[in-house]
Amino acid sequence: KRMKARAPPPPNQPSAASRIHSEHKSPAETAVISDQNLVSMKENMINRLVDFTVILPSGLEQKCTVQGSKAVMDVLVDLCSQYRLNPSQHSLELKSSGTQQVLSYKPNTLIGALDVQTVLLKEKIPEEKSKRPLPRVPEKSVRLVVNYLKTQKAVVRVSPEVPLHNIIPAICEKCEVSQEHIVLLRDGITGEELELTKSLEELGIKELYAWDRKKEPNRKASVSSDAIEKEKTRLLGLFNADRRSSK
Repeated sequence: KRMKARAPPPPNQPSAASRIHSEHKSPAETAVISDQNLVSMKENMINRLVDFTVILPSGLEQKCTVQGSKAVMDVLVDLCSQYRLNPSQHSLELKSSGTQQVLSYKPNTLIGALDVQTVLLKEKIPEEKSKRPLPRVPEKSVRLVVNYLKTQKAVVRVSPEVPLHNIIPAICEKCEVSQEHIVLLRDGITGEELELTKSLEELGIKELYAWDRKKEPNRKASVSSDAIEKEKTRLLGLFNADRRSSK
């Protein structure tokens, strides 16, 4: 018995064989199509015109349009030429649209391949290393004689131009006195307390008395004792001078 012929496929529809072939393309063929699409997209981005805002070093903003196929370095040269700036002394900071994140790029990167919205034309800051440091001026200092514990003396080298409260730590370390208990007096005779906001230069002194409130509770007694010792020393000096002159 004779079989009927198979009906032809509907018009404008691929045959089953072609559908099977398209559904079972090799990875290599798929990769080629994908690469072609990517190249096409890149070409469209590169060939387009790129609009962005330029912020000059002065803070002035200008609108600018360039061809996407131009390298970032060429954009820098063109902008510097347009605004009469030196390209070697300037650089570009590119920010993306929307997020305004700083974009990384190489000098030969095409501007059209970047999602640029803002371009900052920045002046390069010269390296500090190229500047020679100024010669250090030696700090002025004087020998300060510190009397303490009635008969003890110490010499401290300090700046005569700083307030007294700045040199108290050095005095305390030298005389082994606590900063909580020290009081600076002009001398051991008058017991005049010195203003800690003034300097040695302002007070016109190079000698003072450091009274330790802990070890010398009675300030008047300490001052009187020191005065007596100084008077003894003065009288002894006069006596020796008289003896030498009589000879």
